[in-house]
Amino acid sequence: MNNFKGLLQGRKLLIFDFDGTIADTTPLHQAAFESVFKPLNIPVDYSKIAGMKTRDAMLMLCGKSNNNSIALSDEQIDSLVSAKQRCVRSLICDHLQPIPEIDTFLRWARSRYHLAMYSSGSFASVSLALAKLGYSDWFNPLLCAEDVVCAKPDPEGFIKVLALTGLKPSESIVFEDSWAGLEAARRSNIKSVQVALNSKELLLGLLSLTL
Repeated sequence: MNNFKGLLQGRKLLIFDFDGTIADTTPLHQAAFESVFKPLNIPVDYSKIAGMKTRDAMLMLCGKSNNNSIALSDEQIDSLVSAKQRCVRSLICDHLQPIPEIDTFLRWARSRYHLAMYSSGSFASVSLALAKLGYSDWFNPLLCAEDVVCAKPDPEGFIKVLALTGLKPSESIVFEDSWAGLEAARRSNIKSVQVALNSKELLLGLLSLTL
């Protein structure tokens, strides 16, 4: 992606995912899932559940969604979800740090564009992380897992953001890291940018917009 200035031409609304896009929370979520599933001797391949709602990820890991032999009750799944969320919130409080390039870009964009967020994370976890990074009240609307019936890759969340802001897909752009999020943006007819926090080209490109 060479023309970073052209990227935002005609855009009014920047819609961000949180995990893996605004902050490198992947190691924290992976550690939380592993901590919860270790007593059950269930392996965690986080790459297969990245971008999913926690409950949907739990069902996939347990095999409940594909009739695997591992069968847990709804109450047990709920307990696992709560334990994972408690664990990741503790890790967020202790270890979460801003990504310097993303931080600079957000601070530049805040006064120039309408910022919104649609995350598959829970509101409690995402709002805690935003506060930790100093981004409280920066994103309006802030939609999380509780705000949709159908999670990514379903477009419901992005369509709701457009409805709440009154802006068109052509006036918007999505910043996402996961396949599920990028596919949800595509189904919403919103142009998207795949954010890889380890991509120096992308991070330097975002920084170039602030100069």
